[in-house]
Amino acid sequence: MVKVIHVAEDGTETAAIEVDDFTIEVVYSGIAEMLREAAASSNSAAEPSGELPRAARQRREKILSRIRD
Repeated sequence: MVKVIHVAEDGTETAAIEVDDFTIEVVYSGIAEMLREAAASSNSAAEPSGELPRAARQRREKILSRIRD
């Protein structure tokens, strides 16, 4: 678990969120996937991603859609 804190210029905490390990892994894998897709646009094809359980895939897609928007 990671806690991300937004601090104002005067040093006061204005907001905080806690991010679990799974979300961090999905965010990083999402960034890696976008980089592979960008590289593949000039090459042949991107590498396929590993298989996840259905619930994990749904959660992953929800997180990735937030990143892309």
